[in-house]
Amino acid sequence: MHVSRGELRDAVKKIKSAKAPGPDGVPGRAWRLAHKDLQDEMRDLYTLCLREGKFFPVWKEANIVLLPKEGKPRDQPSAYRPICLLDEAGKILERIICDRIVWHLARKGPNLDEDQYGLRVGRSTIDAVKRVRSIAESVMEEGGVLLAVSLDISNAFNTLPWRRVGAALEYHQVPPYLIAMVRDYFRDRKVTYYNRDAERTERRMSCGVPQGSVLGPLLWNITYDVVLRTALPSGCHVVCYADDTLILVGERNWGEAIAKANLATGRVVNTIRR
Repeated sequence: MHVSRGELRDAVKKIKSAKAPGPDGVPGRAWRLAHKDLQDEMRDLYTLCLREGKFFPVWKEANIVLLPKEGKPRDQPSAYRPICLLDEAGKILERIICDRIVWHLARKGPNLDEDQYGLRVGRSTIDAVKRVRSIAESVMEEGGVLLAVSLDISNAFNTLPWRRVGAALEYHQVPPYLIAMVRDYFRDRKVTYYNRDAERTERRMSCGVPQGSVLGPLLWNITYDVVLRTALPSGCHVVCYADDTLILVGERNWGEAIAKANLATGRVVNTIRR
């Protein structure tokens, strides 16, 4: 569990100096500078957190800012993306945990499904498009037809049940001490925002992965991986970019493709709702 010099150095290197600070007001560049003289103290602190399976309560507090979504009407709540501004000290620990989980998935596993292209290092939308094209070309070379069904999951990141995150980590055989850290990471989380009367308001979180966090994207992918593992009829594929989900069905004719697409879509939706 001991945090090495290399782990801490890599975590600090990933700090984006231009990012807005969390509730403590300490900018990322301050931690970059402090690391030079405080690395032993920082390593001891983060090692203690890992040993005890605890996040400091202040690292679980976030200021919420709303970023408008492009092309959406500004008078609708769904037109804004809530971003959590978190203390950089806690995000450094998140990076250490994240790197350890990714290492485990890649070398011991089970790893994430190959058809998840979002929120992963070395993968992009271009790779997802190439995968879809490859499936389509394979079907058409055999004289068949390809049907695609796109699923739009509303408010996906903000409503992810925490119990499913824990179950997914166990499925992927993540070490127990890291699972304990993630469970405490979610426990007693708070967000602060200003309401329409400009009053500062605090609310406890009960689900969802914080957008703006370091761990959030990885925990989403691990939890959503069960969708890509849904048992489907032959000729069916699920390709994802984060929560953007595409079901591809290849068949001999449109009638058979539609029937199989309905079956496959039903199974995928049931997995998502479970």
